[in-house]
Amino acid sequence: MGIEWHTPAMNFLKRIELWVLLAVIIAGLVWVFSSKHADDDESGTAEATSTADASDLPLKVYRCIIERDYGNARLDVDVRIRNDEAEKLICQSPKVKLLNAKGREVPSFFLPFDQQPEVPAKTAQDVQLRYWVDAADLQGALTLEVNGKTLEVKTAKAFDWESMKNREKRTLSAGAW
Repeated sequence: MGIEWHTPAMNFLKRIELWVLLAVIIAGLVWVFSSKHADDDESGTAEATSTADASDLPLKVYRCIIERDYGNARLDVDVRIRNDEAEKLICQSPKVKLLNAKGREVPSFFLPFDQQPEVPAKTAQDVQLRYWVDAADLQGALTLEVNGKTLEVKTAKAFDWESMKNREKRTLSAGAW
């Protein structure tokens, strides 16, 4: 007579479907931790580049998106900013501001939990800046100022505010409106 070592754990390990499930879980974990995501790759190469691209302008506006909200509008400015400073640039006043034709600073538009765009030191990066404009701000030029460098966002030509409906969005080319 011998002693038999049949415990519930041993019966558990004899089930083939549990081994298959364990193999699938391990394969999934290996795939998740070893593969690169497209977002990780883009953020390292497309957005942040070194200042070796000296031919790049310090500021470049790609487009502006305006969305009317009754008597005001949210203006989104897609811009490339080159930060030559030794510390990161947080894109808010007083270092980054939008000025109307009279020199008044247009207030930023932000939501309480949204982080302000940042440009790491010694790099150039595409960011979206948001502002809360009045109809009066759109009657003249708009100028973006970043660390003392300026760029025209809107020409002095008056924008036809009345042609927009409430909640309507328009995409405009930089400097062409």
